[in-house]
Amino acid sequence: MRLRSVSKSELRRRLLAIGFEEERGKHHIFLYFRYEGQIVTYTKISHGGGKDIGQPLLSEIVRQLHLSREEFERLLKGDLSHGEYVEILKRRGIVS
Repeated sequence: MRLRSVSKSELRRRLLAIGFEEERGKHHIFLYFRYEGQIVTYTKISHGGGKDIGQPLLSEIVRQLHLSREEFERLLKGDLSHGEYVEILKRRGIVS
């Protein structure tokens, strides 16, 4: 299954909604997720280029977030909560 392209602003908004924190750099927006005070995963979005993120960069972001394609689609629809994301990270052994 191929991922649809997604706008940078939509991805940013959805990640912030499930608890990611944002730090703006000169060329990128860094988005990271903390669990019990520790950063456990992060990704970045470029300020430059077009408005949409396409393949293969989107596949790399999905991998960095430790999500399946189906889970990522749920995130984009707004159907993934903070608690569900933590449970996914626990199942994958990212957090305990």
